[in-house]
Amino acid sequence: SSGINAEWPLRPGGSTMRDSLTSLGVSDLIQNEIVVATLHSNYNQDLNVNGFVGFVSLAGGLVGSLWKVAGGNFLLPPRLVKESGAELVKRKVKRILPSDNKKGYTLTYASGDTEEFETEEFDAVVLATPLHNADIELPDGVDVSGNTKPFQRTLATFVNGVLAPIVPGEKNPGDVLTVTSKDKLLFSSIGSKGSVDMDFNYKVFSKLPLTEDQINKLFSKVNEIKVVDWMAYPKYSVPDSLPDFELAPGLYYINAIESAASAIEMSCIGSKNVALLLYQYLENVKNVDSGAVCQTEEMEQFKEEL
Repeated sequence: SSGINAEWPLRPGGSTMRDSLTSLGVSDLIQNEIVVATLHSNYNQDLNVNGFVGFVSLAGGLVGSLWKVAGGNFLLPPRLVKESGAELVKRKVKRILPSDNKKGYTLTYASGDTEEFETEEFDAVVLATPLHNADIELPDGVDVSGNTKPFQRTLATFVNGVLAPIVPGEKNPGDVLTVTSKDKLLFSSIGSKGSVDMDFNYKVFSKLPLTEDQINKLFSKVNEIKVVDWMAYPKYSVPDSLPDFELAPGLYYINAIESAASAIEMSCIGSKNVALLLYQYLENVKNVDSGAVCQTEEMEQFKEEL
């Protein structure tokens, strides 16, 4: 389907995580001291997110086992490009407009590091970036505002150093999670990335930039700091709107899935959905056997190799 089904069992647009857990009989103590900790760490948000996002956060923080790519998850995109045989062109796209022949799209993008632009024709286009800051001109009729939402600012401060004792006289745990929802909270979470001989051995999540004094309160020794300030995830609320994967015929939007929940696994689901819609559009077929198109056995082998 080109839209996300809002009638899921967890009804993501209908209730907050707090209401969802309360209806299941989960105590306030568990919600405030365990569930909030996962939400702070995963989404930099609290129990007011929609229920589906909250359960995705729990899946990534408390339940079951998680996959990772040997060598780092950042290797996933280049590996996928290599396996697909696609040609990768690193250019800043300026506009995507219907082609003059009314079939397909004309892309205008920057020519290298110069201020000149090139154009190229494509049968279909897949957007794999959040629309809220893409700064790409799209065809008339594409509802950009209706297909995006405000994003949560998150600062990731990477530190090489020694973490000061959070509780005096006690050894620090591997990860430090927070449970309070006070606006003046210094940080949302502190994650250990390894030993001090790594480039950066701690990652601190916060909603606002940390001052030098604040960092020195958290760390007894600081060797190096790197800050990544980004709009990391949608701001999840109730009621929530869920956009379409299809912005226009032949123009698809993988990141629509982020409005349901943001995670690499969710992006894989969104990508598969868009791939099937794209196949359906290009081959002019109405119904698609996802197992036949995606070659499930080969995908399982690919996952094991990763």
